[in-house]
Amino acid sequence: MQSSRHIGVEADIRLVLHETLTLHSALAYARHTYRFDRPVENATEVISSGNEVDTAPRLVANTRLSWRPNARFMAEAEWAVMGAYFTDAANDHRYGGHNLLHLRAEAALSESLSAFITVRNVTNALYAERADFAFGADRYFPGETRTVGAGLRYRRQGRMR
Repeated sequence: MQSSRHIGVEADIRLVLHETLTLHSALAYARHTYRFDRPVENATEVISSGNEVDTAPRLVANTRLSWRPNARFMAEAEWAVMGAYFTDAANDHRYGGHNLLHLRAEAALSESLSAFITVRNVTNALYAERADFAFGADRYFPGETRTVGAGLRYRRQGRMR
């Protein structure tokens, strides 16, 4: 029988630091392991019981600091963390993980119209959206570079969320 074992903890924490300032963090820390031994089909690697499941990071976290000085304006900084993980089932190759910083703001222009701006990957970090080891080499599927977006948002009820 082939099985795996998953042990961990998740937390979702929200702290009101001030009437206009909120810190919200969600994180999961877990260890995912194989509970069997067998060669991987069409590959030279072998899964051994106790190896960590490939492409399964131990840590995934997201922390946001939100500032709402009034009902018409909101600004937020977000820190996203993807921990390191093995990219092959034999645990011979590893992706180091990444940290990203995103910024966003929104201002109400009227009861139903608001303007927003977002900056994703503020530091322009090089990172992999996904990484694995295949065909004898590391493969990295690149994440987006610094990206700026702006726009208008129309809402029938006119409230910023």
